[in-house]
Amino acid sequence: MKLSLAAAALPLALGASTVNLRVARDATISYNGIMCNYDTVPCTAIPFGLQNKVTTFRGNRDFVRVLLGFDLPTNKPTKCVLNIPKPSDNNGSNAPGYALTVSNTDNVWDEASVSGYNKKMDGTLIGSVNVTAPQDTGSIDVTAACANATNYKISLFVDTSFPLISFNSLQSGSKDVFTLDYTF
Repeated sequence: MKLSLAAAALPLALGASTVNLRVARDATISYNGIMCNYDTVPCTAIPFGLQNKVTTFRGNRDFVRVLLGFDLPTNKPTKCVLNIPKPSDNNGSNAPGYALTVSNTDNVWDEASVSGYNKKMDGTLIGSVNVTAPQDTGSIDVTAACANATNYKISLFVDTSFPLISFNSLQSGSKDVFTLDYTF
């Protein structure tokens, strides 16, 4: 009888667990030559890490991307999925949807001071998703990035080409922010 109870408990002990992790750090990074603050400061030099929104856009001169940082469990993941929240607004766009790409980047940044001047643009493309309606959500498998995390942290760039898309940031106080489903 003990053997069968132990055998029955084995699948429970070996079962996968999934935790939902909120973004720990987020910022908008501007990589362009446009001037801000009444044309006195390059936008690239301004840290946008403590705003209520994070924004991504790529145009002819404008290149703005979302930078996300997550703190991970110490367990090695079997699956890791980035959940894309609904946009916080559409900035007046009536586009039928949008595409996002996600790249893994280094963890050398601080939310309060990160800018286009001090954060390299490098990243390794992980995946993409087409979101068919402006207020829909999506997800991207980022298991490889989670599995290769440094010091149990990952940083991800989120990019789009058009339209300009804004999402709630951690500072917004909204529960509708970027999250990870981390399975181990």
